[in-house]
Amino acid sequence: MKASSLNRFDLLGSRGLIEDIFHELKSILSSILSSVELIELYGGNSGNGLQGEKATSGKITRQAGAIKSQVIELEFQLQNVRIIQHILNKSFEPKKNLTSIVFFLRNFIHDEPYDTLFGSAVEVEMNKEHADAYIDEFLIRQLVLNIFFWMMKNSPTNQSPGLRFVFEEDHFEINGSFSANAASYFFSSYAEPYDNGKLHFDTEMLNQRIYYLISYIVELHEGSLNVMVEGEKNVEILVKIPYRPAYTL
Repeated sequence: MKASSLNRFDLLGSRGLIEDIFHELKSILSSILSSVELIELYGGNSGNGLQGEKATSGKITRQAGAIKSQVIELEFQLQNVRIIQHILNKSFEPKKNLTSIVFFLRNFIHDEPYDTLFGSAVEVEMNKEHADAYIDEFLIRQLVLNIFFWMMKNSPTNQSPGLRFVFEEDHFEINGSFSANAASYFFSSYAEPYDNGKLHFDTEMLNQRIYYLISYIVELHEGSLNVMVEGEKNVEILVKIPYRPAYTL
């Protein structure tokens, strides 16, 4: 099964996208609160002896990592709301500049707190020695985070998604891959793959409508977005963005 973004789509036609994001924000805040409560519990119960202290320390470290991830998601979801609000107000103006895309993406994934978030999940493949691209850095950052968290939410809890940045001769790629919880769950969000030229999502999949925002950012950079499935559960998300917009060629 393969699904592709189209040249034109109605972002605002995805009614409920803002409601979806606020639902996510509420869930994130609940998770943060639960993590803090667990840390308080571990801190008040250090266990018995050295072995108990090590176990408690490990639990606290994991909870602290979970909080850091949730705070990152909270921040970028708020930025999603900001983008959508500008679109609704017809005041959205991308700020594209010629950027060393390799330098930018490497700095982004290795800077705190993102370095901890991505860990070893990110790879960089250089098929071109140097690459400059006309991009809006803020939007590309949002694009990467939206794709990464989109995959995380559909992956089994004990598996991390993979993310690759590939730099080709005339474009760069953001390639995400993961094994879905269940093929029927992930793809129940698709009504019909091609219905009058549009790709639709089922309202039961609250977080799937974020696809429209991901597609919108890709389209603003004259790129393409494909979602592919192999073996009924192995999902690959492939974004291709040209270094130069068509009008400069």
